[in-house]
Amino acid sequence: MKNPFLEFSSNENVVTNSKYLKKNDVFLSLKGGAKYLTADQANLAKYVLLDSSETIDLPNVIKIKDLNSTYLEWIDEYFDIDHSYFDNLFITGTNGKTSTLSFLSQIFKSNHIKYASSGTLGTFINDKKIFNNELTTEEPVFIRNLMSKCFRLSIKNIIFEASSIGVDKNRLRGLKIDHAIFTNISRDHLDYHGSLKKYIDAKFKLVSNSKAITVAVNFDDEVISKHLKKMFSKETFTISSKNSKSDIFFRVLKFYEDGNIKFLAETPWGKFQAASKIESKFNLYNLFLSLPYFQYVNNDCENFFAQVESLSLPYGRLNKTEKENIYIDYAHSPKALESVCKYLYKKKKNKLIIVFGAGGERDEGKRRQMGEIADKYCEKIYVTSDNPRNEDPRKIADMILDGIKGTEKICVELDRSCAIKNAIHELGEEDILLIAGKGHEKKQIIGDEYLDFSDFEEVKKCTA
Repeated sequence: MKNPFLEFSSNENVVTNSKYLKKNDVFLSLKGGAKYLTADQANLAKYVLLDSSETIDLPNVIKIKDLNSTYLEWIDEYFDIDHSYFDNLFITGTNGKTSTLSFLSQIFKSNHIKYASSGTLGTFINDKKIFNNELTTEEPVFIRNLMSKCFRLSIKNIIFEASSIGVDKNRLRGLKIDHAIFTNISRDHLDYHGSLKKYIDAKFKLVSNSKAITVAVNFDDEVISKHLKKMFSKETFTISSKNSKSDIFFRVLKFYEDGNIKFLAETPWGKFQAASKIESKFNLYNLFLSLPYFQYVNNDCENFFAQVESLSLPYGRLNKTEKENIYIDYAHSPKALESVCKYLYKKKKNKLIIVFGAGGERDEGKRRQMGEIADKYCEKIYVTSDNPRNEDPRKIADMILDGIKGTEKICVELDRSCAIKNAIHELGEEDILLIAGKGHEKKQIIGDEYLDFSDFEEVKKCTA
């Protein structure tokens, strides 16, 4: 059958989501998506592509046999995508994906290396944001559109955050897995996957049957090291601060008050000593995981280490506010919360105070665990709301409280704005306050409403 996409006039106007539909766009109805189009939206579209089995009465319809199984091949032809042209890097893991991508992007920019990236903080062409992502790993049509832009701009290096849900839903279908990074694996998204095993399987599915050129893994992560021989090839680079026989072995030489970390790294390309203002040891893992891909692209390890001193943390990741003893972090899983609490616990001179909650309609099992972690490291705990959605915020808070033994340190304030205000009011000069869970997010999801809310802005209001 002749490719219906080739009749269209633009290579940027195929959409699958009605809210992005503009005049003369082509609407691709996947899994019956056309039934959600209003009459006005349908009239905007130049064409509405339907599977031949659909019986929806809409204007400008083109029916295609087996649309859901064939559309990607047609779009590849339409966009004239040569997959062999690209060197795709996929970063997966429970925590650290965004930080790893950010460090690599900053180093690429400093070395004048063209790149594109797509992940939690948005989609970028070089250093310019072109789209605010709704998904960590976007849909296949979106990815093809990005690749088309990259080809026209002679950009070969594309970096993707690969979520377990994105992998499981086959959003990376048809893409070459040229390079991969595994940051760490711990409990997350069990509301979707159903079990930890299924979650882990989804992560490793990324490289199953792939012919990846380089794979970098956190060798100190228990789950990854356990599956190392079974899941990864001889081209795997192991990163460790514990095992001196790993491919990249690093030691922290000194922590500084301002967040600088001095370190020594032994790599296949030589030994390097440097310092970087990235606050914590776990961010060193994220940094070194990006090294093999950089070396593949640039083949100059010295250029990598020459830039680490100027690195900054991505937005919403262990960020100091203008009041330097207040930190904001995206930590919303037990492992991420423990990592940041452990780091700040060692850094504090007096009390560590925390404001956090847990997402509604998401993995309930992690709530008690996060309470236990807060109890272990923090002298004062403000339990509050964090995107409760359609779940009772009090019920979520009670599940967190089940993990906290020190009841005298607890304050339940479900209004997140008030919780932040009260915590700041209590904060002493030698205390540290951690506001966890939302990080870069600028919305609070209550019921079906997306309300404007930013932890950063709330701190500004209280400290101005």
